[in-house]
Amino acid sequence: KRKKEMSSKSEKKLKTEAKPSKVTERTLGRGSEEEGMFQIGKMRYVRVSCFKGKVLVDIREFYTDKEGDMKPGRKGIALSAEQWNQLKEIIPEIDAAVKKL
Repeated sequence: KRKKEMSSKSEKKLKTEAKPSKVTERTLGRGSEEEGMFQIGKMRYVRVSCFKGKVLVDIREFYTDKEGDMKPGRKGIALSAEQWNQLKEIIPEIDAAVKKL
């Protein structure tokens, strides 16, 4: 419901750019909040969601509970659309720093 209410250019841009080509896309049904999840490790995912009317890019470890459902863990960070765009801009600098090590 919120996704329909929140339709700005930055959100549309964010949603289209958030799909990396080399990452497994996985959609989990969660009642009314079905969200796109992109696996980046064994139990690590990037998830694009809307919370309190704001688009978030959530990078988080997940765990499996006793019932076998995947739940988000404490280890992770949720970036606003602005923070996500800033991170994307400095990726070349981060890559250069990694290559130096």
